[in-house]
Formats: sequence, C-alpha cells, structure tokens
Amino acid sequence: MTILTQTVSEASAAERRMSELADLAEQMFGCADVTATMDTVADLARRTFGCDAVGVALSDPAAGPTTPAAATDADAQRAEILMQECHQGPAQQAVARQQPVIVMDLRSDSRWRFWGPQVAGLGFRSVLSVALANGDTVGALTLYSRTPSYFHSGDLALTSAFAQHASIALAIASEREQLLKAVRNRGIVGQAQGILMQRHSVTADQALTVLGRYTAYLDQDLHQIAEQVVRDRCLPELDQPKPAPLARHRLPDTTRAQLPPSRHHLERTGS
Repeated sequence: MTILTQTVSEASAAERRMSELADLAEQMFGCADVTATMDTVADLARRTFGCDAVGVALSDPAAGPTTPAAATDADAQRAEILMQECHQGPAQQAVARQQPVIVMDLRSDSRWRFWGPQVAGLGFRSVLSVALANGDTVGALTLYSRTPSYFHSGDLALTSAFAQHASIALAIASEREQLLKAVRNRGIVGQAQGILMQRHSVTADQALTVLGRYTAYLDQDLHQIAEQVVRDRCLPELDQPKPAPLARHRLPDTTRAQLPPSRHHLERTGS
C-alpha cells in the first residue's frame, strides 16, 4: 500500500510539473534575443528541476560539438568550459547520440576520465544532459546537482519535454534576431542611399551600386559601408585606389576623387 501511494504521489507530481511547463514555455518564448533566451532557459531549468546549477551549450562545428553559451553560476560555467576543453562529457555524448545522459555520481563514473574528476572537484556529483534539437541539433542542456543520484530515469520525460520547448524558443529567438538585424541593416542601407542621392544627384539604384562596389573594393559587408556613410555623411576614404575598369558613366571631379575608379556607374550630374 505504501509503495502504491508513493507511486501515485510521484505520478501526480510529474503531471503537475508537466502542466507547469506550458507556463514556463511562455517565458522562454517572450525573450528578446538568443542570449536572453539561453539565460532564461538555464534559470527556468534550475528552478523546475530543483538542481544546483544549469549550463547551456550550443553546437558549433568550428569550435567543437558544444560551445558554452549560458550558465547559472561560475561552477556550471567552468564545467561547461571544461567539457569543451577536454572534448568529452555528457553534453557532447547527448548531442552525438541524440539521447539523454544521466550521471549518478561523478566520483565513481569512469566514462569521462578527464572531465569527470575535474567537475567532481567543483562539487558536482549527479548530472543530466539532454540534446537541444529542433530538426537540427542546436546544443545541449545540462543539469548539475551536488547530491549523488539526484537524477534518475523518472526525470527523463519532463527533461525531454523541457528541452523540446527550449529548442523551439531558441529557434524562434534566432529567427527573430536575424529578422530584426535584416530590417535594421536595410534601414541603414536606405539612409546611406539617401545621403548619396542628395550629395551626388544620383538615383537610388545608382547609389546602391556605389555601396555595393565599395563593399567589394574594401572587402566589408554592405551594412558596414552604409553605417560609415550614415555616420560620416560621405563615402569612406580610399588609401590606395585600385586600377579602374572601363567606366560607362562620369562623375563630377569632386565626387570621382572619393570613389573607387570602379564606382563610375553613377550618371553624370552635369557639373
């Protein structure tokens, strides 16, 4: 009877935590950018699972399977950094195998002979890592506890559901961030076009051509060139102009002196 009562109690608690997850999802989805979303995910995970610390890592092929991105405290941050430096750990295994990884006690677990002892030295004993994936793997969520055997198989359903919501929230934040950046860049480019149109009496298309050619000439992004034009109210100076390709249009002398020779696609202004 006692065992049955305990089982019913645990099931009821699990259902309650699952229902609370919907409220947590709203908080994840309400963040302004990726950084804020990762910080929120880490903090909500720590509170939801009652663990001591949480780390979030993102997948980065250039830097390794996982790159530390957020942590709730300095020890968790160090544990995440050690995972990257040692090229091993539960988060990397969770990402590689697409399965949650539970560590009952780091002091007796021999799977990661470099990472494990150092993280145990930080005071952590039990660990649970789960991949963050929304179609493609985006990273891993790792829960840390200073209590041995804190995590068990009964946590996997809720942890996986939490990770799924977190993955979607990160994907939405990333798309929102890219969209806002694109809108901002487009606005800056438009301002730069307007400045060139006013100063050199050219059309919008011709002004955009000049910006594009400066981009190639100086090997910078279009929005960087546009930002300089908006800031300085003129085109960037050129230290050593390159040889000119055949030009089809002519600029006033004052304008031509500021443009790379390849920028002569502007119409004559009549001066």
